[in-house]
Amino acid sequence: MLTRSISRLGIQLVIAVFVSALAAGQEPAPEFRLPKIARPTRYLLDLTVVPSMPSFQGYEVIGIDLQQPSDVVWLNVKDLTIQEVNVTVGKMRKPVRWHVTDEFLAVELPERTQPGPIEVGIRYIGKLDEKSNVGAYRRKSGDDWYIYTAFTPIDARRAFPCFDEPDYKAPWEIVLHVKRDEVAVSNAPAVSTTDEPDGMKRVTFAPTQPLASEVVAFAVGPFDVVDAGVAGQRRIPVRIITPRGRAMEAAAARTATPEILNRLEQYTGIPYPWEKLDHLAGLELPFGGIENPGLIIYGDQILLAPPNQDTQRRQRRMREVMAHELAHQWFGNLVTQAWWDDVWLSEGFATWLGTKISDLELPTFERGLAITDVRDRILLSDSPETRPLRLEMHSRKDIEDVYDVVVYLKGASILEMLDDWLGPERFQRALHRYLTDHRFAAGTSEDLARAIEEETRADVRPVLFGFLDRSGAPILRFTLPTTGQVPKLEVEQDGRPWIVPVCIHVESGERKCQQVSDAHVELPLPQASAWIWPNAFGSGYYRSFLAGGGLETLMEKGYNLLEGPERLALVGDLEGLTVSGTLPAAAVMKILPKMIGIPGDPEPRVAAHANTLALQLALVSPEAIRGKYAEWMGKTTRMPLIKPEQATSMEEFFRDKQ
Repeated sequence: MLTRSISRLGIQLVIAVFVSALAAGQEPAPEFRLPKIARPTRYLLDLTVVPSMPSFQGYEVIGIDLQQPSDVVWLNVKDLTIQEVNVTVGKMRKPVRWHVTDEFLAVELPERTQPGPIEVGIRYIGKLDEKSNVGAYRRKSGDDWYIYTAFTPIDARRAFPCFDEPDYKAPWEIVLHVKRDEVAVSNAPAVSTTDEPDGMKRVTFAPTQPLASEVVAFAVGPFDVVDAGVAGQRRIPVRIITPRGRAMEAAAARTATPEILNRLEQYTGIPYPWEKLDHLAGLELPFGGIENPGLIIYGDQILLAPPNQDTQRRQRRMREVMAHELAHQWFGNLVTQAWWDDVWLSEGFATWLGTKISDLELPTFERGLAITDVRDRILLSDSPETRPLRLEMHSRKDIEDVYDVVVYLKGASILEMLDDWLGPERFQRALHRYLTDHRFAAGTSEDLARAIEEETRADVRPVLFGFLDRSGAPILRFTLPTTGQVPKLEVEQDGRPWIVPVCIHVESGERKCQQVSDAHVELPLPQASAWIWPNAFGSGYYRSFLAGGGLETLMEKGYNLLEGPERLALVGDLEGLTVSGTLPAAAVMKILPKMIGIPGDPEPRVAAHANTLALQLALVSPEAIRGKYAEWMGKTTRMPLIKPEQATSMEEFFRDKQ
């Protein structure tokens, strides 16, 4: 009885506190997303940052369009100490009450305010963590301290109060107060520098175009600044920014931008959207790069290398990362995903377009292999048990998984499939429409589908959303009947059928794409064909199982007529079908010699993939036949056999480890 009475009293106290909070204007905090009652129209951000200090001071004014009557405006904050908040309505500026709940700041308006413009001013203190790599943080190199930012996806709120969601884009005007002997950079060009007391200076940056909070950026430290000339149709200035004393390591980076930027402008049909381009080398970054407009931050090992230690391989990797981050300037920055379920519109596009741009450095016969390799890698791990490409996001924990490899690789693979199905020129026009329609705003997958339909007259929604929202990939069984008057191809799939664009390569060299949506479909062929390859271009996001002797016929009569990406897709499908148990290992062993024997496939990437498959089969071969398999491997791959006595030394190695 006593326990029950205490419980009742506790409930009454909770209710009383809740009612009191409501009466004081303390409405319950949002669960995760901000309420749709207000939008930012501009940010004025004034920060005093000294890299050697563990904290910084900030004052911010946010212009807000209040879109419905309200007593409160909610903003995102995390790990900030709020000192003062004021609100300006009309010409009246007043200090107001505020409270922080979880990752939200509630600004209590002086009275119930009608829709229209208001301003919120906030004075606060933030942290400069030296162990974290999110928010605004610092790193030390020798005696030098540096400040960097990494806000994606939802950590801008650690550096300033804001509407920390991708759909809330607004212009930013940033002022940094820093030591006179240090360099300060941000998204926009610096327009003035003024000395201040105590060895400080004020650096004022030009207003930006509308940006999502996640890609606002700044950096402070004793950087070396390397002039890299101008680039792009608008001849915007390019710089490489390095830690002190490492300017000589930027030689390769200095020359890389113009060609990459020119190719991206040509493909998108839109000039580089920002007013300058800084490539900044950050210390101890756990990732390749961050695509902040005008201030891309890379891991120093990606961007820099001592000239006497540099290699062509590293330089190619640098240009690939640079192409990815620069592709983001259109897909992700110019047009931002409206919410995190559509982050593939940023990362999938940057992976696909960056790969396409990097391909242009290669001879024509080598192009298309890299994106096919992307398809094969993700197909190996994609199954009904893995996550779908699009996920609902309801918490910070959900957001932690938003940058899964599926978003990058499956997103890029779907785009390549659409490109080949619809035709590169039509798809390019559709993407230009999508970028133009949502310029400096946000877009969704539906917006992309609408742009494609308007430009190509093709409704891609059943295909697009089928692959975006469903895990795994289809296995299609293809049979080429040997009887009948009309040439046709039978296509079957088990379980719940996928809607798939299937592109067929036939003996004449013609390639034709048709949509498959049922468990059993008969596709008409343009003419009789001795062989078919049912994944022309190598970009279909499905496994092709050639039944009824079709695989053997293809290898005998058509293999040498396939393009490199088609052959790479073929060996990738052989691996995937063998791993899944759909294709017997013996069937694969019959055809591997054509790929990895003498002379073997002329494309090294195809031969290497086939060789890897042969080695995988060796690992699972029954003990009783391993000697025969080793002999077959030696004849097939022309690899020297390991002598049996080596097993003794292996046993000795493991014995010594015990």
